[in-house]
Amino acid sequence: MVSIKNNLSNYYSNLVKMNLKKLKEERGWSITKMALILGLSDSYLGHLLSMKSPKTPSIQLLGCICEKANVSITYFFEDK
Repeated sequence: MVSIKNNLSNYYSNLVKMNLKKLKEERGWSITKMALILGLSDSYLGHLLSMKSPKTPSIQLLGCICEKANVSITYFFEDK
């Protein structure tokens, strides 16, 4: 059971990160511009965008990102 939870947790963490990267690319934002728009530091955003980093945005942070980027929360959970 723990293995399934870990795999599911990793799946959603990676999905959110991939869609955060997709948002950056779709908008044509640099990390610096995206960080400024979202109210984050460049380094923290870099960690969130890195697939190697264990950092994942909290649901509260995702909500703030959605408001500032004008996207639905479901945007980050779409598997394309």
